[in-house]
Amino acid sequence: MAISLKTLVLFFTAALSCTYTYTVFAMPMPCNEVARMISPCASYLAGRSTMPYRLCCGGMTVLNQTAVTPSDKMTMCNCLKGVANHFPTVDFSRAALLPSLCGVSVNVTITPSMDCNSAFL
Repeated sequence: MAISLKTLVLFFTAALSCTYTYTVFAMPMPCNEVARMISPCASYLAGRSTMPYRLCCGGMTVLNQTAVTPSDKMTMCNCLKGVANHFPTVDFSRAALLPSLCGVSVNVTITPSMDCNSAFL
């Protein structure tokens, strides 16, 4: 039974992408990556667009899938609070609507005064 080179390449590509996905989701996302994922949301959060862009919602979905454990969620929350400080025009009422507009289910609304360390215990 001969295996073509194309089949072999496809197999290894699939195997590597599965390994990469596991590695990415097995550890907390660094804060600079969190900032990169939500940067497409800046226009919506500042009130310059009426709906979030598709890239914004894609980032929200990935962040939601990444924060699995309470520890992950605390880390993500602290990152988001820190990132929000770099967006001086964030309208937090719009930020509260963002998950539902993107079809992402979260149980906590992140606010500047929130205590991330106790919210996810």
